[in-house]
Amino acid sequence: MTSLNYYKLGGSLEYQHPTYVVRQADSQLYEALKNGDLCYVLNSRQMGKSSLRVHIMKQIKEEGIKCASVDLTRIGSHVTPSEWYGGFVSELLRGFGLSKKVNFGTWWREHEFLPPKQRLSEFIDDVLLTQFSEKIIIFIDEIDSILNISFKDDFFAFIRACYNQRADNPEYQRLTFCLLGVATPSDLIADKNRTPFNIGRAIALTGFKLNEVEVLGRGLAGIVARPRIILEEVLYWTGGQPFLTQKLCQLICISSDSFPEGREREYVERLVQTQMIQNWEAQDEPEHLRTIRDRLTRISENQAGRLLGLYQQILQAGEIPATDSPEQTQLRLTGLVVKQTDKLQVYNRIYAEIFNLAWIDRAFANIRPYNQAFNAWVNSDFTDESRLLRGQSLQDARNWSADKGLSDLDRRFLDASQELEKRDIQRKLQVEAEATQILSQANDVLSVANHKAKRRIQIGGGVLGFVVIIAIFVGIWANKMLQEIQLEKTKSLSISANALLNSDRQLEALVVALRAAKQFKSLIHVDTNTQESVRLALQRTIFKIKEKNILEGHNDAVRSVVFSPDGQMIATASEDNTVRLWNITGKEIQKITVKNQIFRNVIFSSDSKKVAAIDSQNNVTVWDIKGQKIASFAGQNEEQFMSSICFSPDGKIIVAPSQKNTVTLWHIDGRKIKTLNGHKEPVWAISCSPDGTKIVTADLSGILIIWNADGQQIKTFKASEKSIFGVSFSPDSKTIATAAGDTTVKLWNLDGKEIIPKEPRKHDNYAISVSFSPDGEAIASTSADNTIKLWSIDGRQLKTLKGHKFSVFSASFSPDNQTIASASGDNTVKLWDIHNTEPKTLIEHRDSLWSVSASPDGKIIASAGDDNTVKLWNIDGQLIKSIDTNINNQWNRIWTLKFSLDGQTIATANTDKTIRIWNLNGENIKTFTGHQDQVVDISYSPDNQTLVSASFDGTIKLWNQDGRELKTFAGNVGKVRSVNFSPNSKIIASGHNNGTIQLWNLQGQNLKIIQGHISYITDTKFSPDSKIIASASQDKTIKLWNLDGQLLKTLPSSSETTQMKRRAKNGHIAQVTKISFSPDGKIIASASADGTIRLWQVTNGKEIRTIEAEGYPIWNLIFSRDGQKIISVDDRGFVELWQAEIPDLERLRIRGCSWLADYLQNSSYVDESERNICK
Repeated sequence: MTSLNYYKLGGSLEYQHPTYVVRQADSQLYEALKNGDLCYVLNSRQMGKSSLRVHIMKQIKEEGIKCASVDLTRIGSHVTPSEWYGGFVSELLRGFGLSKKVNFGTWWREHEFLPPKQRLSEFIDDVLLTQFSEKIIIFIDEIDSILNISFKDDFFAFIRACYNQRADNPEYQRLTFCLLGVATPSDLIADKNRTPFNIGRAIALTGFKLNEVEVLGRGLAGIVARPRIILEEVLYWTGGQPFLTQKLCQLICISSDSFPEGREREYVERLVQTQMIQNWEAQDEPEHLRTIRDRLTRISENQAGRLLGLYQQILQAGEIPATDSPEQTQLRLTGLVVKQTDKLQVYNRIYAEIFNLAWIDRAFANIRPYNQAFNAWVNSDFTDESRLLRGQSLQDARNWSADKGLSDLDRRFLDASQELEKRDIQRKLQVEAEATQILSQANDVLSVANHKAKRRIQIGGGVLGFVVIIAIFVGIWANKMLQEIQLEKTKSLSISANALLNSDRQLEALVVALRAAKQFKSLIHVDTNTQESVRLALQRTIFKIKEKNILEGHNDAVRSVVFSPDGQMIATASEDNTVRLWNITGKEIQKITVKNQIFRNVIFSSDSKKVAAIDSQNNVTVWDIKGQKIASFAGQNEEQFMSSICFSPDGKIIVAPSQKNTVTLWHIDGRKIKTLNGHKEPVWAISCSPDGTKIVTADLSGILIIWNADGQQIKTFKASEKSIFGVSFSPDSKTIATAAGDTTVKLWNLDGKEIIPKEPRKHDNYAISVSFSPDGEAIASTSADNTIKLWSIDGRQLKTLKGHKFSVFSASFSPDNQTIASASGDNTVKLWDIHNTEPKTLIEHRDSLWSVSASPDGKIIASAGDDNTVKLWNIDGQLIKSIDTNINNQWNRIWTLKFSLDGQTIATANTDKTIRIWNLNGENIKTFTGHQDQVVDISYSPDNQTLVSASFDGTIKLWNQDGRELKTFAGNVGKVRSVNFSPNSKIIASGHNNGTIQLWNLQGQNLKIIQGHISYITDTKFSPDSKIIASASQDKTIKLWNLDGQLLKTLPSSSETTQMKRRAKNGHIAQVTKISFSPDGKIIASASADGTIRLWQVTNGKEIRTIEAEGYPIWNLIFSRDGQKIISVDDRGFVELWQAEIPDLERLRIRGCSWLADYLQNSSYVDESERNICK
């Protein structure tokens, strides 16, 4: 066995596998089972439970003890008690080798008069204990797979009864069980009226320790110089978690790095960061980290709130006392935390860096509708009462939280909001009482004055003047109070808009934000803080929104939606027995009701004049668009979860599933043309090729068959181990897309070969449908995870559309490629605008991008990163040229690229320790050598005569245009990460790994060392007037300095600290990767690994806009030369163009109203009082 396949990831390790690590649990379980103890190994996933079972079973069998193992996932959970117990007995017969001695079918039928559990008892008495005189051990693995079945209490009570029967029947002393799975003993018997599962011996399965892992080091021999040192570093990161430890060892074996002596820690850390932590969801294969995520979040909101709050406490404090409470036990079963010496702490450093405080914030945001207001209040050290909820927002939050387990901070927030609401009510009541009293007194004054006026008319003018003054005073006071109330209401609406947006309720958020804008316009006295709060809420919603309309009217799950080929209509099919037609503004124009037909799928004919729908029993009906029935075809009597149909391109033939796993071709007039036989399981998905030459069908066993138009099989292949729910041909008829129950979306050529994507296309639950965009450049998939995902053809995720509350069954592109319609189990159809929103995305690169630069005239953009190319684009995003930078046929990352000041060449800083100069034709015209490690940053002098470079070798070098080294800056500068010339050419600023910014003159003299960051510097930039230096850091902050090194401002950051109260009010929640000044120097833009871009005013440090991308790390950004755009590059390899505008409130209001026009006019979701918010 070579080192490259020495380690095994996923699944059980076979007996005597070279990487099997013997732990204390091995001897404990072996001795306990030999002694006849009932044992259970209950722990989190991928801790080695099944591998332990394999090895212990083998050893015990060698002792002459009879053993069998039952994997409960083989039986399933969607079965009747009789089927389940029958499956269990069948597995025992197979495991004990008794299948030939005992005919299962005969034995089971002979005992049908007994309840299923009693049959199992009879089987143990009459078969197992009779056939064998030796000790018997039954291993039951994956017990958590049955925790949700209704009769599981009976099964585990039966095991306890077998154990207790030892006292009455000595034969049962030969029988014992070993239970393995992700559970606790209290999970096994949940019924409080039964005796709990309080028997047996728990076997603790801990992580690997250094003195146990010698066998793992053998796989590193010959790969690294010092295997034991490497293993120390591996365990430092994994904490001994078995799966992660094996995976990291495997990554080291296949790495191109040499892991030199003395630098093992650095190299292992870099490998962990790049191959396991960065973009972890895409790199999590085989799946491990996503399983932990799902066990923490894919549970009831009540449980998720408790677990997230508990985990948050552990992260902040480092550890908490272990109390073995139900919440702590459940958290331990996720695998995320571990009990060490009566303390609960995060299991390992990899988990801590991935599931960090920022991740918790995002997880809470998914279940907490008031997340933004909550965070702002916490970040203010619990003092900013403007962030507390009031009125309807508070009531909504109370209603939402009523049945949920929330953290202590959540409860504190809601209690504080309730107290503030109480004080507000008391204050308003007092104000009203005072106002009533003043008005009463004023009326008295007026009455007396009027009486006196009649008596003394000669002095009436004076008295009248006094009365008028009083009346004016009362009016002014009352108006002021009304303004205060309106102001508070406006603030509350802005907070609610942000909370709704965080909850993916986009249209509701925009309506509320526009209400806030309208409310603000009615205020007489303008409050600038409130105005900015309203503007930011409306701006954030407008720039983020993709949901355009909701088609409402169905009373049950909508299973299918499709645009008509002419783009003028939308058809929907629902389980409410209706097929409906809508115009593109969302108005229902036709409703077709067929009693007792649960519709699964609907399609238009190519001329848009007919619709066909199929129901759950595969009955097909065709109507014209006025709802008149044209034809119907009988299906089958068996209910199907999924059904699909397609029209031939000429509209004359309909292809639909029919009886006994067949597919039928029907003429539109109702004649059966042909029946296609080939599937052995029900057919759930069908697609007709656009060129009319092929049909593809897929069944619930994962088999896909391609047929020609005459119904002859062309190709049959296995496309998934799970059911295929959706299938679609590409517009050119050359590619097939599938959506499957294993959560994946895959592409296949017509030979049945998978077109391997750059990254797996996966949902968080099973994928249900898939469709191509009209131009064939993108794929839309829907899922039971309630989302629609858009993918590039090479597998990169373009967008995730969130907003549905239940599974999304179908999605359809509009013919103009501008809109996607989605149908969901939440009874709605949503329309999403996917192209008229930001950003413009350029996807020609094939790997992560690290740098972007604009030519001096602003007409060309250059981008580069990990795919061995530099690509040139015009400012509108059209690709001009792709330059191959693959020198000597070796991979080479380009960290930075810069245009020369004359715009004729491009310089690149490379991992191969060089700087290369390229002309715009793609020729490498010069190569600068001299650095001893990667060159990470470069900058041209303003006169274009000099280039400065920064390297991980700890040096800064000056070069002339010919590549001659002019100067090396000496001194103890440490690893250099950034370097820049000042616009006036007098100073060079560098950023370092030790957190310092250092200033140099052109002679290499160190002028100033600036300290203030608490982690390494990622970027340094001068303002256009050379008066300010901006620095960005891994510590998540941006700092502004003058040339004397005096700190001017720290731009707000939600840095992770152990004390939440120290966190700033807003800002990035991961490292700031790059910064850029606008050409006028008034704004600074920052990019972050948190997937956002933030814009800040330089004068006051206020955040004026947040650009929320798709969540992938953004590695670089620049302003266009005219300051109108921001160009960013990210970890997916995308170049994205964003508008840099900061629109005022009125412009935002106009844009928002334009976006909502169809929704406000046609959707019944809109409250009548809100239809006029734009008038």
